[in-house]
Amino acid sequence: MPKSSKSSSESPYREIRAVSRALDLLEAVSELGWANVGQLANYTGIDRGTTYRLIHTLELKGYLERRAEDGTMSLANRILELGDGVRHEDIAVQVMSQTLRELTEQIMWPSDFASFNAGHMVIQASSHKYSPVSVHRRLIGKTRSLFRSALGMAYLSSLNIENLNKTIEIAQRVGNLDAADRARSVRINQELEKVHLRGYAVSEGLVEAKFSAIALPVRIGRKPIGAVNIVFFRNAMAPDEAGMTLLRPLRDMIARAEQLMGVAMSSTGLRVGLEKLSIGPIGSNL
Repeated sequence: MPKSSKSSSESPYREIRAVSRALDLLEAVSELGWANVGQLANYTGIDRGTTYRLIHTLELKGYLERRAEDGTMSLANRILELGDGVRHEDIAVQVMSQTLRELTEQIMWPSDFASFNAGHMVIQASSHKYSPVSVHRRLIGKTRSLFRSALGMAYLSSLNIENLNKTIEIAQRVGNLDAADRARSVRINQELEKVHLRGYAVSEGLVEAKFSAIALPVRIGRKPIGAVNIVFFRNAMAPDEAGMTLLRPLRDMIARAEQLMGVAMSSTGLRVGLEKLSIGPIGSNL
């Protein structure tokens, strides 16, 4: 039977009963496997009328699927996608935290991994604290512009047209774009064409005046999950020079990280710790 939640007296907010019951139903289907309405109502203690309505809603939203032969219900692909999202991010942060540090130890310059969240690129892992030339230390959770940062442009460059349009729509609907973001979003296709021709994304003083960055996208399998940058002082080198000297180690690091994440995602369906992945220095074979 689904686990009961903590008493509502412990929270200043009232429990939304319909949401709680819907989650109880999903837990019940997960535990029972294919089950009919009567079985789910008995298992959860929810009356049949409410159970029918909740199942109908969850089926419409793609969280449950009904077997035509007997009308029983099972969890649908939408639930699996939610679980994949959590696992992808957990594994990505774990792997990237290690490989970014190794990259910075090799090239000296700091590096960040960011994923798209609520209209921004959000930094999930960073090696700034390991770089002798970084002036930043606490960047985890900080945001970068989707349209002006190298991280954002690298991520956008990896999306197919459908997902690109959807991502831009989300960023626009969230409503946190400034004038510079809106201006670049209008000509995003031209900007992305430059990224594709160059082979990597560049930001030169567009996020912070003293800094430039180059970046490449990161994937798990064929799914884009974010991007990795290398940040450097604008007066230290031009982006073209950075591309010539830093792009190869960045590509190698991302290829290795993607391989490690792929191993983790495919092994027994469980999250795999770095200690089980036999990580060696960048450039070594697994």
